[in-house]
Amino acid sequence: MIISVLTLTDYMPLITTGSDTEKLHIENRRFGMGKRCLNRFISAITSLALLIAVYHCFPNSLLKTTSISALTTISANEHASDEFDKIIENPFNYQDDKEVPYDGTHWVQPKEWNCPTIKPKDYKGGIMLYFDKIGLEPDYANGKVQRVYFSITGATEPVGYIKFHVFYDTRLTVKENSNGEVINTGKALQDFTTGSSMVEEGQLVFYAYSNDTILNNGSIFTIDFIVPENAEQGDVYPIGISYVDDGIAYDTFINSEQNDAGKVQMTYVFTKGIFNGYIKIQGEKKTTTVVTTTVTTTTTSTKNVSHVDHKLGDVNYDGQINAVDASSVLSYYAMISTNKDGGYTEEQKLAADVNNDGQINAVD
Repeated sequence: MIISVLTLTDYMPLITTGSDTEKLHIENRRFGMGKRCLNRFISAITSLALLIAVYHCFPNSLLKTTSISALTTISANEHASDEFDKIIENPFNYQDDKEVPYDGTHWVQPKEWNCPTIKPKDYKGGIMLYFDKIGLEPDYANGKVQRVYFSITGATEPVGYIKFHVFYDTRLTVKENSNGEVINTGKALQDFTTGSSMVEEGQLVFYAYSNDTILNNGSIFTIDFIVPENAEQGDVYPIGISYVDDGIAYDTFINSEQNDAGKVQMTYVFTKGIFNGYIKIQGEKKTTTVVTTTVTTTTTSTKNVSHVDHKLGDVNYDGQINAVDASSVLSYYAMISTNKDGGYTEEQKLAADVNNDGQINAVD
């Protein structure tokens, strides 16, 4: 089967009027829209692959339940096009060296469940799905291939269908395995059929299906990341899950029957049960200290003295400290004591204040 991929740019006429800036803006917008369409197409193909595989393996289960509806039914008139055009922001790519906790507010209960809103507190189990939090020594981190595990513990209800969107800091590079896959299946899913793809740099999609199984504690999947060659101490590269409805099939973690227990467990998983991780380069972030030196130039005017430097006690600047200087200081003190001008320059005042107490008096 040959699939022809057409983006919105194939249907947009080239606009040749207006300034060069306007043309560039239009071309950038066309490119961005085309790229988003292609990314959604990749995610959609992955979802359809899951649907087709599940249908062929479990046709009876699908026909007896509404699970096919839960996986794929989206009214074209309702919101399919809106979902297709929606920009899925990568919250893990701010590159601010901060951990990104899981955000359960993205969860939206599927309309196909046709039931009252389920609350996370209704779940009484202790399921937890979590990524590794890894610290690397700076001397050995640069260019290192680091495997990150996404694991599960405490599952209480069986699951048959799984789909996750994985986001990561694009300073990291995903290393494909020998089969050309971006995600490696873990031991907890050893009886599942799995698949994965890169939607775009910074975003992966993973799916798995099998007969309903209560997952054992262990790894759901692993991803091999290449740490940047220029990694420095204090760098943090967040990795994690964010709930996504890509317009074809929403992220899921549920059994084939979609019974009440399965819905409650899935609600809890996508609101409270996921914990994101990171790769961190150990040590404090290096900081650059900028030292600013301010040079102040002072110009002093004197009446009879041209030099600036002063010598304590030598108020007449004759190079000697004697009774002449002492008499001058006493005369100055007598004048200022009667609120008169003593006649000293600022430099002479400094020289006269022998004991450096800020005053010129008989003590000096």
